[in-house]
Amino acid sequence: MYIAKRTMSIYMVMQMLTIRRMENENRMKITYLGHSGFLVETKEHYLLFDYYTGKLPVFLPEKKLTVFVSHSHQDHYNKEIYALWHDGNVTYVLSKDIRRKQAEELVGRKDKLLFVKAHETYSLEESVVIIETLRSTDAGVAYVVTVSEGTEKYRFYHAGDLNLWKWAEETKAHNNNMEANFRREMERIKGRYFDAAFVPLDPRQEEFAFGGMDLFLETAEAKVVFPMHFWKHPEIIRAYLNKRPQGKNIVELREEGRTYEF
Repeated sequence: MYIAKRTMSIYMVMQMLTIRRMENENRMKITYLGHSGFLVETKEHYLLFDYYTGKLPVFLPEKKLTVFVSHSHQDHYNKEIYALWHDGNVTYVLSKDIRRKQAEELVGRKDKLLFVKAHETYSLEESVVIIETLRSTDAGVAYVVTVSEGTEKYRFYHAGDLNLWKWAEETKAHNNNMEANFRREMERIKGRYFDAAFVPLDPRQEEFAFGGMDLFLETAEAKVVFPMHFWKHPEIIRAYLNKRPQGKNIVELREEGRTYEF
C-alpha cells in the first residue's frame, strides 16, 4: 500500500512538473529594448519591432526571427539588424521607404526581405505569420501581426509612428485633419483583440500627449499595452495612469532591457 501511494505521489509530481514546463514554454515574453523597440518571444518565434537601441539577447537558432521596421526614421531603424542573420532563419519586414538596394546589399539575399506598404496583408511561413499594415500618420506603416503555433494564436499591434500627432503650435485645421486621418486608421482595428499592443505616448506633445493612447484604447482591446516613444521620460506613463486609473492593462515601463512574461 505504501509503495503504491508513493508511486502515485511521484506520478502526480511528475505530471505537475510537466504541466508547469509546458506552461513556461507557452508563455509570451516581451523585452523592452528602448524607445519604440521591443522583442517578442513565443515558443517558436522571435518578433523584433523597430530596433534602434538596447542590448539584444543571443537568439536560439531553432526559433524563427522576424525583424520589423515601421519606417526609416533614425529612432526606429538601426542597420545593425542586418547582422542578426543566422542559419537562414531570419526574415526582414521593411516599410517601402527603407532603401531597398542598401538592405539587399547588407543582407545578401533578396528572398529574406519583404517590403511592405499600407493597407495590405502579407503571409510568411505558409500563413503561420500574417502581417497586416496600417498607414502611419507620420511615415511608413503600423503592423498588426498574427502568429499561429499549433493551437496557440498570438496577436500583436505595433504602431510605429501611427499616432494622433497634434501639436499646440500647429493650426486647428492641421490638428483636425490629423485626427481624421488617425481615426480612419483606428477604424481598421475596431473591436480587434491583441495579446500585446505597443502604442506611442510622447511627452513632447504636452497637452495632446494622451490623445493617441486614449483613442487606441477606445477602439481595440489588448491584454497588455506597452507605451513607447517617450524619449527616456517614462514618468509620462505614471502621469497617464494617474489621469486614467482604468488603464490597468498598461505596463509602467521603468528600465530598458527588462523582460516581461505573460
